[in-house]
Amino acid sequence: MSENQKILKQLKESGYRFTGKRKEIVDLFVEYQERYLTAKEVYEHIRKSYPSISYDTIYRTLALLRQMKVIEEMEYGDEAVRYRLSCGHGHHHHLVCLGCGSIRVVHDCPMELIHIDQADFTVVDHRFEITGYCSDCRLSGRY
Repeated sequence: MSENQKILKQLKESGYRFTGKRKEIVDLFVEYQERYLTAKEVYEHIRKSYPSISYDTIYRTLALLRQMKVIEEMEYGDEAVRYRLSCGHGHHHHLVCLGCGSIRVVHDCPMELIHIDQADFTVVDHRFEITGYCSDCRLSGRY
């Protein structure tokens, strides 16, 4: 079963309707699973097939996919929130290009270097995103 089919099956089993728009949004995230996408990029892509689609539909679908942990989000400072397909690489972190949104997995964990007094604070999860520019964006002058 493909990644797309697994996600759509998960939606259906959770009681959500299967629609062409949702399928196309899932397909888009699977196709671009190595990068973050903005809601605007999702909207512009889906609008080609569904010209009357609204931003509200996009945002509701993104919220649903986030709630179901199909996608994850990242805030890009003052810019728009970006979304990507949740990855199943086990415990890892990312290098994220601010130019094109591409992602590279980092398997080393910086938490090992941080000393936290467990009596004062209990860590239940963490996430590190290291942002910068990939070689393609640097060479093309996209930053």
